[in-house]
Amino acid sequence: MSRTLLALMVPEAEPMVGDLRARLDPAAQMGLGAHITLVYPFVDSGTIDEEAMERLRDVARAHAPPSFYLDSVRTFPSTVWLGPSPGDAIVALAAALEAAFPERPRDGRAFPDYVPHLSVARNVRGDRAVIVTTLEDRLHASGPIPCVCRHLHVMQRASGAWRSLVSVPLGLS
Repeated sequence: MSRTLLALMVPEAEPMVGDLRARLDPAAQMGLGAHITLVYPFVDSGTIDEEAMERLRDVARAHAPPSFYLDSVRTFPSTVWLGPSPGDAIVALAAALEAAFPERPRDGRAFPDYVPHLSVARNVRGDRAVIVTTLEDRLHASGPIPCVCRHLHVMQRASGAWRSLVSVPLGLS
């Protein structure tokens, strides 16, 4: 069994952030493409049975594919990220997934509110201002990144690499 997460993959962001993520985000170095995490940790891969898949499909059917722009550069204490706007549909999807899987493990970190974001650089210390400026310059030059996420992805980390375990279409109810 291995660890999983639920995510919206955002390939539209790769041209702008792929090089930075490859150097500055450990998840990218393990093969995880540009994404917005919805639930982490999710369940162990061995417990994703037909009943769990049906719960995932039920939640996915009830939520239209989120459409948004990545249009702002923001930070957490050690992370630089791009913010989606509007983010309400992503927040609602994450909340529905949390409610559908109350048995999922917790990692001990407590965040008061879910903040949808696309991490670009993690574990950042002294270079934060440079990374922020680089991203702001890129956004200014190209404009906001339009995105539509049509699938919910269960990503699995095994043997030091991330891969897609399953993809569930959104909004088919």
